[in-house]
Amino acid sequence: MNKSLAVLLATAAAAGFSMGAYAQDAQPAPGTPGTTTTTTVTTETTETKLVPAPGLTRSQAKDAKVQSEAQYKARKNIAEANHDLNKADCKVDASGAVERACKSDARMQEKKDKADANLIHKQEVQDINAVTK
Repeated sequence: MNKSLAVLLATAAAAGFSMGAYAQDAQPAPGTPGTTTTTTVTTETTETKLVPAPGLTRSQAKDAKVQSEAQYKARKNIAEANHDLNKADCKVDASGAVERACKSDARMQEKKDKADANLIHKQEVQDINAVTK
């Protein structure tokens, strides 16, 4: 539990610092090749999606796919950490049938978050394949 909480905090801190840097830079229009677009998936997290530049070489495409895979794994880890936090809140705030229902809702939210992460990853890989030379 402590390890997952530490990972969550480190990820959140890194995301906070990087989002601050994005907010200060003058950015091209979303969807412009070679940029990232920001998509809000939930009220608690902000997702960035890679939009590859046209004409990627094979090595650049491979690097982009590796980056996409790493972001996918990070999104899954965040979903798991949020599940742990939501489940702990259920234990503290409810009991009996209400607690079981709350835990079930937390599990369904985790599944939804993981499915969203998978869809984002698959779309990024398709975008990379579409612009590879």
